[in-house]
Amino acid sequence: MDKSLFAILLGGVLLNNYALQSFLGVTTFLGASKDTKKATVMGIAVTIVMTLSGFLTWLVNNFVLAAFGLEYLQTLVFVAIILAVAYLVGAAAKDVSKKCLGVWFPLVALNSAVLGVTLNNVAEGYSLLQALVSSVAVGLGFLLAMVVFCGVRSKIEEQYVPKAFRGLPIHLMAASILALALFAF
Repeated sequence: MDKSLFAILLGGVLLNNYALQSFLGVTTFLGASKDTKKATVMGIAVTIVMTLSGFLTWLVNNFVLAAFGLEYLQTLVFVAIILAVAYLVGAAAKDVSKKCLGVWFPLVALNSAVLGVTLNNVAEGYSLLQALVSSVAVGLGFLLAMVVFCGVRSKIEEQYVPKAFRGLPIHLMAASILALALFAF
């Protein structure tokens, strides 16, 4: 299971895009992709949380949980780590930019894509470097998907959409088409 770093990077950004292929983090993906600035900030926040969480969960899993035979606690421990990291990132963002993530904080903290990447890193048996590359790649893929989908949403808003398809239905259809475009890779 020794994957090259380039394959992990390419897979995380394009081929196995969590937002479009696995529909992990879809609430954040659909909710924060209305404005390009918000989508970019949210994507960067998710990428930072994914990277830090991927690093910390790998360390905790390999040096604490596996060492003491407590692997059955992975999900619970990983969720606690992700919540702590998201809180610290939110606090740091508030200190740096004098603005807090506000209502978007729970979307970052409870993003299933973050938990998905941490669990996938363990399931794949990645080394620390591979886990870091995977976490960064998935975060960048999430950011890419949000920004691209923001552009798609703006084009949808310019067009006439039948009443039955307005809102969430047309956005889900557009996300599905975008996912099919990435699937062609």
